[in-house]
Amino acid sequence: MRTAILLIPLIATIVFIQVLYPIAVKIGLTDQPSHRKQHKEPTPLIGGLAIYLTLLLTLSIRLINFPNQAAFFAAATLLVLVGLIDDYKNLSVKIRLIAQIAATLIMTEMADIKINDLGNLFASGNVNLGIYATAFTVFAVVGGINAFNMIDGIDGLAGSLTLISIMSIALVSWLFQYWALLDFCLVMIASIIAFLIFNLRIFGRANAKIFLGDTGSTLFGFTVCWLAIYASQDENRIITPTTVLWIIAVPLFDSVCIMLRRISKGQSPFTPDREHLHHILSLAGYSVNQILIILLVTSLILSITGIAASHFLKVPQGVLFMSFLLLFACHYWGMNNAWKMMKIARYLRTKKADDEKIETRRIKERRITQCNLDIGDRRIMEDRRNIEERRYIPTAEQLEKIARHKEKQRRSQS
Repeated sequence: MRTAILLIPLIATIVFIQVLYPIAVKIGLTDQPSHRKQHKEPTPLIGGLAIYLTLLLTLSIRLINFPNQAAFFAAATLLVLVGLIDDYKNLSVKIRLIAQIAATLIMTEMADIKINDLGNLFASGNVNLGIYATAFTVFAVVGGINAFNMIDGIDGLAGSLTLISIMSIALVSWLFQYWALLDFCLVMIASIIAFLIFNLRIFGRANAKIFLGDTGSTLFGFTVCWLAIYASQDENRIITPTTVLWIIAVPLFDSVCIMLRRISKGQSPFTPDREHLHHILSLAGYSVNQILIILLVTSLILSITGIAASHFLKVPQGVLFMSFLLLFACHYWGMNNAWKMMKIARYLRTKKADDEKIETRRIKERRITQCNLDIGDRRIMEDRRNIEERRYIPTAEQLEKIARHKEKQRRSQS
């Protein structure tokens, strides 16, 4: 059964991408190159739409039984429609925020999925939000949506980080045998993997073939928030709210940090720039795939740390929360001193390159030495052959003469 849950969304997403690709090119639903972007050709913004259609198909044929799916699709459809319009013709931040708030209210009021407590942060019981639960949920979900939207800056990053977050929730769902949540996570995992086949710089591609677009990044952010809140609240709780922070740490760190920096400069927190973490790493000299690996490994380590500390090591939630805040403070300091971090990164890269050059030179020298030894051995063998070839070889007459001489000596002695 779960093989079908993986295969059907995987194949469906690939088919939707192939069908939507020429349509997007024809109608101009593409991301045009500019000074702020790395791609050089118009790229279709169909990744999010393909995944949305896959989710719609999967739940329509009742492949899985996902709680509150009507509310989820009502909210997701609103975000996808606004995202498509934004991808086709840029919308103002105000309209996008209104749509995100409306989608979150659908989640809190129709599905009754909201952040009612923050967990046991102070070892005195759960911190209940009471009448502020809805307002806090709207604030958190809108922040989460924009965190995944902002991190979508290089090929494969938003999709891969979403994949790690949902895989983390899937892991905990499997540990607690929460099959309904696990099945939905598997559908999302399969769909994202299919998307990444076209979005990553693999198979010799220099750039992504398709992009998520705002449609996809907002859908990803909303879905992760929905699943995380559903899994961390009330009777459905299988993870703590603090663990959720660790699962989405990388996009959360980046978005909060960049917003605080913009506000400190007197700018709007939604003003686009090139000061995200992936931009800093790019200026430090790392390639797109190297940046992707660095951030994915970081996200995976943080997710595993949060889950292991909470579920296996039984670390108090307050300790986990303070540790998370300490990590954020380090990240914020590093981003505010980005030039120092760039120097360190360049030094490490240069040192690694120098070490590789030294090792290459050593290997080359060893090969030359071995080659010289081989040449010397060959010369010795050749000299021996020459010596053997230059040895005196008597003629037949000389051999007969030597034989007669030896015969005479034998006779005289006898």
